[in-house]
Amino acid sequence: MINISNFTDPSPELFDLNLCQKEVDGGMINYHQIDEIEKYPDAKTIIISGLRQETFEYFVTKYANQFEAISFWKNKSVENLACLGELNKVKYINYFFNQRAIDLWNMSGNINLIGLGIYDFSRLHDIGRIETAPNLVNFHIGNKVTASMTIQSLKPIINTGIRHFEWWGKSVEDKDFICLSKSKIEELELNPTQFTMEELANLLAHFPESLKGSITKPYTKIGIRDKDGYRVFYNLCKHKKMCEEGKDDQRFQNYLHEFELLMDEKRNL
Repeated sequence: MINISNFTDPSPELFDLNLCQKEVDGGMINYHQIDEIEKYPDAKTIIISGLRQETFEYFVTKYANQFEAISFWKNKSVENLACLGELNKVKYINYFFNQRAIDLWNMSGNINLIGLGIYDFSRLHDIGRIETAPNLVNFHIGNKVTASMTIQSLKPIINTGIRHFEWWGKSVEDKDFICLSKSKIEELELNPTQFTMEELANLLAHFPESLKGSITKPYTKIGIRDKDGYRVFYNLCKHKKMCEEGKDDQRFQNYLHEFELLMDEKRNL
């Protein structure tokens, strides 16, 4: 299965076709370059950059239904994504970096779409159209670069068949994450350190204990190499001090025990 988390990597070896431009900002691709696709009728995966609205629609309408997986990398000026609704064969779409689109698209025609990644969309705040995706099971949204993306609500996910959901943005305006417990999500990737310990325990108590994902642990782990060598740190819930491995082990264990007790309390309410 293709991992859509890796689709923002423009490495040529990850795709049958790589039409990324050399410029750091994604560059500008022309019709002649897009028409090179005709030489590769058996290609099933592609990464492409530098599309503007006209060339975006040209690529999608003429070539995109050839592919099972498409990564749109740094096509920042595309404003309207509606033509993506024409793709009835694509299984995975990943779109990284856009500064103009304010909405997703009607996905009712994307009958084979099972994986979708939307990253670094500065003007997209409403994900309501995710409800139109008939067979989507894997949805990632947020930021790969700077955590600045905000969306109004996660509630539209309730009305989908999404099993794996990831949110890596700045904020959800209605602050309602518990609504996700009413969805079909089985694996949830959220940053647990954005919550207090009480908030995290309360959130998890609404899900079955079988839930998987980063949200199920009350910390994130990072490694840092500095003049003292390689050190490992644990970022904890809000208002809890970071722990360093090998230095704060007992405090970290006490923290985990405190969280376990709180979880037992919440689940038994």
